[in-house]
Amino acid sequence: MRPQICNRFGAFTILEVLVVVGIVGMLLAVITPISGSFMKRAKKAKCISHMRTIHAGLLAYTTDVGHWPQMEEGEFEFSEDDFFKFWVIATEPYGLSQDVWVCPSDRALERMNKLEKQKYFGSYVVTRFDDKAQTPFRWNQPWVMEGGSFHGKGAHMLLPDGSVQDTANPFYGR
Repeated sequence: MRPQICNRFGAFTILEVLVVVGIVGMLLAVITPISGSFMKRAKKAKCISHMRTIHAGLLAYTTDVGHWPQMEEGEFEFSEDDFFKFWVIATEPYGLSQDVWVCPSDRALERMNKLEKQKYFGSYVVTRFDDKAQTPFRWNQPWVMEGGSFHGKGAHMLLPDGSVQDTANPFYGR
């Protein structure tokens, strides 16, 4: 009896390769648009997380010092760099680093050159309150607002209770 010779080298037919390439192409066509929306939602979630971290830091500052962080009276002519430098330095001991003050969807950072990125920068504008301890809690006035509509549906705003709303529907359910 003669032993049978088996082809040990398996190979794919051209039809099998074309089917696999077609399936991979369809999966990429479906996944590509979805991944973009996932990235947008992830950036929005990180932005909201930053705003809640800012709330915790400002609340800790107010509890510790007894009033809202106070910029000097005559300093209304601050440059944007000086404005954010004040807020970062005042709140750093309360866990608010420079990175927390920047929304991941703020494209202005992408347009900055290396020297500009070394300056203080932020995406969130803080409300100015007086030095009375309860003023920030008296009205349902935002503590912090985004400097633009980075996520659509208006800018995000941080309210005294720590919730984050968008300006398209700011006081929904309140």
